[in-house]
Amino acid sequence: MYGRKMAAWFGETFYWTATVIAGLLLAWVLWSCAFNGIKGEHVIQVTPLVLSAAIWLTGWACRKLLD
Repeated sequence: MYGRKMAAWFGETFYWTATVIAGLLLAWVLWSCAFNGIKGEHVIQVTPLVLSAAIWLTGWACRKLLD
């Protein structure tokens, strides 16, 4: 019983940690896009967006598997 609660707690912890990291990465991409837009260079960085999605999905999977 205790082990199941601990696993669920780890799942939630992994999920929220991954969500925060992915959110920070997404904020960096948006800031970079806005900053480059001011300079006249409209560039959206795809690799960090894909990485952000992968980080979030990994956290989501840990949450579902450990819950």
